[in-house]
Amino acid sequence: MNPVWQAIATFLLRRRVIILLILGVLTVFMWSVRGTEISHDLTQVIPMNDNELVEYLNFKKEFGEDGNVMVIGIQGPFFELDLFNGIYDLVEKIKQVEGVENVVGITDLYTVVADLEDEKFEVQRLVNQKPKTQAELDSIKQVIQDMPFYKGLLIDGEMQTTLVAVSIVDTFLNSKRKVEVFDRILEKTTAFEDQFDLSLRYAGFPVIRVNVHKTVSKELVIFLILALVVTAITLWLFFKSIYTVIFPMLVVGAVIICSLGIIGLFDYKISLVTGVIPALITVISIPNCVYLITKYHIEYRLNGNKLKSLILVIEKIGIVTIMTNATTAVGLGVLAFTDVQPLKEFGIVAGLSVIAAFFISVLLIPIVFSFLPAPSTGQTRHLDRKFLGIFINFLDKIVHQNRWAIYGVAILIAAVSLYGMSKVLPIAYIVDDIPQDSKVLQDMRFIEQHFNGVLPFEILIDTKRKNGVQRLSNLQKIDELQQKLAEYDELSRSISVADVTKFLRQAFWGGDPADYKLPSRNEFNLIRSYLLNTDFNPNKIAKTLTDSLMQKTRVSATVRDIGSLKMYELIDSVQKDINAVFDTNRYDVQITGTTQIFMRGNEYLIHNLLTSLVIAFGVIAVLMGLLFRSARMAMISLVPNFLPLVMVAGVMGYLGIPLKPSTALVFGVAFGIAVDDSIHFLARFRLARRLGDSVGKAVSNSFKDTGVSMIYTSIILFFGFVIFTASSFGGTKALGLLTSMTLGIAMFSNLVLLPALLITFAPTHERVRSRKILRRNSDKSSEAAA
Repeated sequence: MNPVWQAIATFLLRRRVIILLILGVLTVFMWSVRGTEISHDLTQVIPMNDNELVEYLNFKKEFGEDGNVMVIGIQGPFFELDLFNGIYDLVEKIKQVEGVENVVGITDLYTVVADLEDEKFEVQRLVNQKPKTQAELDSIKQVIQDMPFYKGLLIDGEMQTTLVAVSIVDTFLNSKRKVEVFDRILEKTTAFEDQFDLSLRYAGFPVIRVNVHKTVSKELVIFLILALVVTAITLWLFFKSIYTVIFPMLVVGAVIICSLGIIGLFDYKISLVTGVIPALITVISIPNCVYLITKYHIEYRLNGNKLKSLILVIEKIGIVTIMTNATTAVGLGVLAFTDVQPLKEFGIVAGLSVIAAFFISVLLIPIVFSFLPAPSTGQTRHLDRKFLGIFINFLDKIVHQNRWAIYGVAILIAAVSLYGMSKVLPIAYIVDDIPQDSKVLQDMRFIEQHFNGVLPFEILIDTKRKNGVQRLSNLQKIDELQQKLAEYDELSRSISVADVTKFLRQAFWGGDPADYKLPSRNEFNLIRSYLLNTDFNPNKIAKTLTDSLMQKTRVSATVRDIGSLKMYELIDSVQKDINAVFDTNRYDVQITGTTQIFMRGNEYLIHNLLTSLVIAFGVIAVLMGLLFRSARMAMISLVPNFLPLVMVAGVMGYLGIPLKPSTALVFGVAFGIAVDDSIHFLARFRLARRLGDSVGKAVSNSFKDTGVSMIYTSIILFFGFVIFTASSFGGTKALGLLTSMTLGIAMFSNLVLLPALLITFAPTHERVRSRKILRRNSDKSSEAAA
């Protein structure tokens, strides 16, 4: 008997009413401060002191948001009068939507005309009103075709598809109001589709972000309901008692409220990562209840006293429950020490939620069941299930008689898995988590097919001198770089201040398309003199391409979503082209933009997740060593839980599942949970050895005492995580599939490999202690006989 835990158990049951009131008040308080606001930030995964992020933020400060443009693709005879005028009306209507900063389409283009008499340029809107005849439109079409400046930007090479580019105000884009803006735009475009029987395409970062926002909001509720339903069903199937369903679900409800309250107390927002916590905690908190209830039923069968059984439950598995929750909290909470803000928030909230789950379950289950009638024969019948008994006895027999075969199979599986693990590649796509058959992804692929890309790809050029952008030699270098960029199939046509200069030269010589090229030195000086006389400065066309000092400029393009590995290759190749054109001692040229920051964020996520896994592995090993006071026992407990991780990594390699943030997260989460079964088995084994059982007998008794609970909790966790495979997000789906697979394998590993290891490698001091206990018991028996 442990006097400390016995005193704690007695105190809890004597003060049960007060404790229930305190739990009720705390739950109400956590509900009142719960966090429900959805996060809208895409770049917070990178530490603020990261050089590439600093450069990107400076870029945004000087040139504005590069990821705020959504494009609407229209495929059809857009140079026919009715459709062209329909596009004209659509553009004007979208301009009126609150939150829209600017709209550019083929009906809203500008041209530049040289006034030779006054020696200045005039910027004129090409279409001031809807054309009334097809002949009028044909003349507009010819003018557009004669302006290479717009070629490849708004009209594809086959003249079959055109784009309407819609810029969203930053303050709307970074708040939930982006959904309102998108929905209002959708109202206009839907009416357009109905009118002309066309299907429009939508792409760009705003479209992706709106899709993520809507899905997170929807799935937050759906998965919480699914987790509750699946958990309730499995509890009923196991225990066949209304009490053992209602009150564990009451525990779950309190834990969910606590997790939302923790989010609110820390002033966090619900992101794609933290959004799964309520459903995750629902699944994780149930094993505590299963172990407590099963142990209560076992003890009641032995002594027939309800209160004594509840005290024994707390006394016998109190420390074990602390350790199992500690390892789970470490597996999740270690993410709090990463440099990535969403992971840090996930680790803090999930880790504290696990701790809350421990206290709520250990307090609520014994107290509630102390008010209920003693378990009936029917309520404890689940302990007599023949199938489980036969299965556990079969495993016990296998472990005792074939453990070397078990080791051989384990080594073979590990070897095959390690080979498969070598095939895992760290590949991530910006639209990774979006279903392959979704309209968002299909539309994006359509735009990529016709315009080569839709994701921002920016090159920032710092000439390191004021007005350096206006030097003809620098414009020539920019044009040379753009010619190199045009050779990449992954990139769209780029645009820069050099293109504006070509546009001005074309206007200066009367608009002939053949004159769309950089001017000579004399031409350049003449063009600059025209600019000085211009009331409406054509440089405003390029205001988003240069800074106010004309020292820095950007080359803007879009890129296909080709995956992180190919994207790194593309960036390296473009960087070589940059170095070949620009002297790095005289110019500072950087590749930046939202796409580059996403790739950088992906690097940080994977690195931090794998680092946190190593830390969790080390911390849990130390905790196990402290619990069992044996390094050998700690190692024995880790091996059966490390093998499933290797196996799942091998499966990833063979099935071509890449290593990305969502799949890397699996290993830390699964390891922290799976090791719980090892703790329960080892704790029972250690107790049996101290009571004098031989190694083999201790293993057999551990099977009988904990085997049912291990199977119950593993099945609940398996199906609890399987529900995440119903997610629309590929990352959440992978989390559910791989974690459930890991936990399923870990169950068999802990029921087969762990006992085999114990039989072979039981610590020497445990053997000596058991001999002393046996000798002491033998002496007492001899004295009694005398």
